[in-house]
Amino acid sequence: MKKRKIITSMLSVILTAALLMPIFGLKVTAAGPTLTTTLNDSAVVRNDRLTFDVWARNQAGKKIASTVTLNGERVAPAWDDSDKTSYTLVFSEEGENTVVVSASSDGGKKKQLTYRITYKPAEKGEIIGHAVFSVEVFTLGCGYLIEPVSVPLRAGETAAAVLLRLLHENGFVGYYGGSADSGFYLAYIADGTALGETYNGYKKSGTAADPKKMELDPSIPEYLQPYLKSDMDFYDPDDYLKNGEGYLGEFVISSGSGWMYCVNNNFPNVGLSDMYLSDGDVVRVQFTLGYGADIGGMSALGGQIPSADDRPQSGYYPVADKDGLTCLIAEALSSGTMTKNNVKNAYEDALSAAEALNSSQSTVDGAVKALKDALNDPDSGSDSTESTDSSDGTEKPVNTESSGVTDKADGPVGTGGSENPAGTDSSTDADAEFSVMPEETDTSENTANGTQELERETVTSGGEASENTAGSEQSTDRKGKIRPIAAAVTVIAVLAAFFAVLFGIRLHTGKASFQNTNDDEGEQNKP
Repeated sequence: MKKRKIITSMLSVILTAALLMPIFGLKVTAAGPTLTTTLNDSAVVRNDRLTFDVWARNQAGKKIASTVTLNGERVAPAWDDSDKTSYTLVFSEEGENTVVVSASSDGGKKKQLTYRITYKPAEKGEIIGHAVFSVEVFTLGCGYLIEPVSVPLRAGETAAAVLLRLLHENGFVGYYGGSADSGFYLAYIADGTALGETYNGYKKSGTAADPKKMELDPSIPEYLQPYLKSDMDFYDPDDYLKNGEGYLGEFVISSGSGWMYCVNNNFPNVGLSDMYLSDGDVVRVQFTLGYGADIGGMSALGGQIPSADDRPQSGYYPVADKDGLTCLIAEALSSGTMTKNNVKNAYEDALSAAEALNSSQSTVDGAVKALKDALNDPDSGSDSTESTDSSDGTEKPVNTESSGVTDKADGPVGTGGSENPAGTDSSTDADAEFSVMPEETDTSENTANGTQELERETVTSGGEASENTAGSEQSTDRKGKIRPIAAAVTVIAVLAAFFAVLFGIRLHTGKASFQNTNDDEGEQNKP
């Protein structure tokens, strides 16, 4: 009798636990909002301003409002559109600053990310790091206007000021609206020999150090032409040479043309005068013919492209992350090894991968590996004889100083930006990845039974913050992981119930069901 009660009690406990586990499991992992930002936890900044983007989505994937505080003070959005929200942090406290980004949706479920950013003030004009810049006219089939190069960053400088300085150093000028500090809009890049102080209502940026012409001969890639012919109100591939040679910018060749920029493979929805750069950033200034759909800036289109929903998020075709490749090209040009056949050949392959708008990510990654290997061992290969780098027998010059080239060739860099080329809203639907995960807090409210439950998911290990190389996106939707577990536990519950009934019946029948045998080897139940 005693043994029968013990067995019955054990089976009841197992059955109860098995039935409750799926319920508690699903409750803990209830879906809620997701947050992604272009901030890096534990970052050190020298500029007193830092612009970043926030993507906040509810469980259904729809954009929701986000909130940002800096040291407890609310930060107003710098720009907000249907895709993301941009904020500019203004640091006044030296040392560690706390930035909290949060969003709420889905019945009170809250997502919160906490970043700790260290501000080390610099004197205005002081060099605070380097960024890799490039100016690209790949959509015209004309390669780089300015090859990737490491550019010094000075405290207090906006990205617009850095770009204008780069143009002048390379023999060109810009025509723009606004100023380098506010409302900047780059309308045209022009020959350095341009004389007019204005062009189409835009003012000239200044004087080039060693004026030269762009010498462009547009040859639109064949795979791009059908999109432009069908989508643009105006498209004439000969327009540049016929009507505006020496001035490349808005409405040249197509109604969707203009200059855009991305920072760390992300197209910001603020202009260059609102962007403050940090050491290691990669800035690619690109000429678009299709409101950004041809260069990966699909979300900057403002819904102006037909059948947008039927195309990849990047635009007309998938666009690879080329930041790592851009950095390596800059490194190669400044390495002093371009006369080595091994490096020269890898460099040429890298250019081909970079200049093809529709290069696959695997092609880009392969070019990165080959060029990196060549730079690490310039004399390797069957033929290490030195050679010239151009048809006239001279090596291509290095644009500026070589210091500060950041090696981002091991994978995608996380986050960055678009300029509004023709007065349209600019944004992006990019998911940036970063090396450090911020503190994450989830708060859910169970309104069905009037109770509240606080769930805190702080990324810690032994009380200390840990790193997560998977990225900065924090999500509470783990149904994909929970469902198999819940199913397995449910099966266990059913089996437990079955055996509980079975044992209950047999135990009540007494000796007919079991024989209890005792022998020298111990007790053993046998049917």
